[in-house]
Amino acid sequence: MIKYNIMENLYDWLFHYNFYKEEWSAFKRDDIYVYFSGGDSDKILKSKNQKDLIDFIIDSKGNVNKMKKLLK
Repeated sequence: MIKYNIMENLYDWLFHYNFYKEEWSAFKRDDIYVYFSGGDSDKILKSKNQKDLIDFIIDSKGNVNKMKKLLK
């Protein structure tokens, strides 16, 4: 049996800190252009605390569709 590492859920996620807004953003690597072009997308998670973003991604197992359901 292979032991599952919960940190694997963070694979392919990028984190960026905006010091003007004092806010962390997390987004999948595929959505990097959406983020940096200023697009406001439901694929971009934002929080004042990076740990909250990490916990949320781990709890939803990195599944964007599951995150959308949790946020509604």
